[in-house]
Amino acid sequence: MKILLGYTCHDLGKMEFYSRFTPLGLGTLNAVLRRDGFDARIVNCSAWTWRRKESFLKAERPDLFGVSVFTFNRHEAMRLAALARAANPNCLIVAGGPHATHMPRHLLEHYPQVDVVVRGEGEETLLELARARARGDLRDRLDSIPGVTYRTPARGSLAAGFADTAERPVILNLDTLPHPSADPATVGVDPTTQFEFIITSRGCPAACTFCSSPDFWGRGMRFRSAANMIEEVRLLRDRHGVVYVSVRDDTFTVSKKRVIDFCRGLIDQKIDLLWDCQSRVNAVDEERLAWMRRAGCTHIQYGVESGSPRMLQRLNKGITVDQVRAAAAATRRVGLGLSIYLITGIESETDEDLESTTRLIEEIRPHDGLVSPMTIYPGTALHEEARARHGLTDDYWVKERREAFYVREDPWTRRSIRRLLATLRRVGRQAAYGPEDFERQRAIVGDCYALRLSAGERWQRRGALASARKEYLAILQANPRSLWARMRLGALAMRQGRHAEAAGHYEAASEIAPAFALARTQLRAALATGRRRVPVATPGARARATAAPA
Repeated sequence: MKILLGYTCHDLGKMEFYSRFTPLGLGTLNAVLRRDGFDARIVNCSAWTWRRKESFLKAERPDLFGVSVFTFNRHEAMRLAALARAANPNCLIVAGGPHATHMPRHLLEHYPQVDVVVRGEGEETLLELARARARGDLRDRLDSIPGVTYRTPARGSLAAGFADTAERPVILNLDTLPHPSADPATVGVDPTTQFEFIITSRGCPAACTFCSSPDFWGRGMRFRSAANMIEEVRLLRDRHGVVYVSVRDDTFTVSKKRVIDFCRGLIDQKIDLLWDCQSRVNAVDEERLAWMRRAGCTHIQYGVESGSPRMLQRLNKGITVDQVRAAAAATRRVGLGLSIYLITGIESETDEDLESTTRLIEEIRPHDGLVSPMTIYPGTALHEEARARHGLTDDYWVKERREAFYVREDPWTRRSIRRLLATLRRVGRQAAYGPEDFERQRAIVGDCYALRLSAGERWQRRGALASARKEYLAILQANPRSLWARMRLGALAMRQGRHAEAAGHYEAASEIAPAFALARTQLRAALATGRRRVPVATPGARARATAAPA
């Protein structure tokens, strides 16, 4: 039985990285199916023309087609499902994802190409559907599979309708799930880029009115263990050459012990990873942030949303402006990059609220940030409010082509976005760390490779290459198998015309992380450039580079 898990972004999203990026949940679904012996693959056809999508599905003729449905790509996802139905009329079409979860009956009512909707966490549900389909008894067993919504036929005096099976209990032990990168089978997916992004927990303790995550995953937090996370990043490095990871948990830092255990593992095992994460300002303190910096974390992103207490209350953020200040100060003290998310165009937001936000930006000094207009999606408290106050109906999601519902699209909101972005750019230019900052940070964090990399980058940007080299050599003296020190020293040597030395560093990096393609590419470039400039006996290059720290 052939299974395809498909995704395509909305048409305008082809120009935006995160829109065309394969949803991370498909990776785990695919891994679970393949572990059970199914012929399953992920297909991201965001970059394809619709003609190519149609031809592909006609050639493949899947027996089960799962389609990932977000609100922003709902129309394109349904068009893709229709192509799968046309390619194989007997195909079981399963829709999942946030939009499908929050509007399952609506989706079935308007899109006859969809047979079943999987609500919420889908690994066990999709596996049961696949097993029943393979046995041929799906029709008889569908009502006993938790977590699905499906059509019911007319019976006697009962009209055709819909049925929701019982809610499926969530997976409590996330360590039982396979790593998506362990046995990937994909089409239209770049593994190196895809696997840079990982999720290590599910659930969110907050109840922000604009977010549907708690309704999808639940508010109770579930965590992968630190050991399981270490296992995954080792796998990513050794098999796929991924040496920078972005942790996309809603609130990565909730469990202080888990964060510190993860960081200790990275340090003790000298994994030399660089990574980032996102969290809430009331889920951090200086101790855990310092451990993160020691373990290679480069920056952290906080959902600040607004500097106005009134707007924070309106969004039910559950944080205070003082907590924002405290988290930002601790983040800067340990040397992490400070990034913030902001929302504007909130109903009843005024110039006074905007001023509060700009003042907060100037006070906490983030290095960068993102500004979004207030958008409303199904599954959020704001969606239910918009039904009552603005007459939003379910038909909007069928008839309207827009990515979301916007309460405010007035000139004030557009001006507010421009103002906030300009403030972030101006403050960001002034927020960069300098030598005095690095010294203060080192007093808290200690002498770690992440701080020295940042210091070296700072010197490089200012053309002080000798000072940058000194920072990278210090890393290498502490850890001769530091991939990042080798790569930075190689880049510096290339810039200064020392091609034999650069080749030595890149060769060493290739041996440290054989799957890291960039090291091999740079090695070839260094050797080729050296041959064009001056004949170099390459066997001695590595010896000279290795001896450099002494």
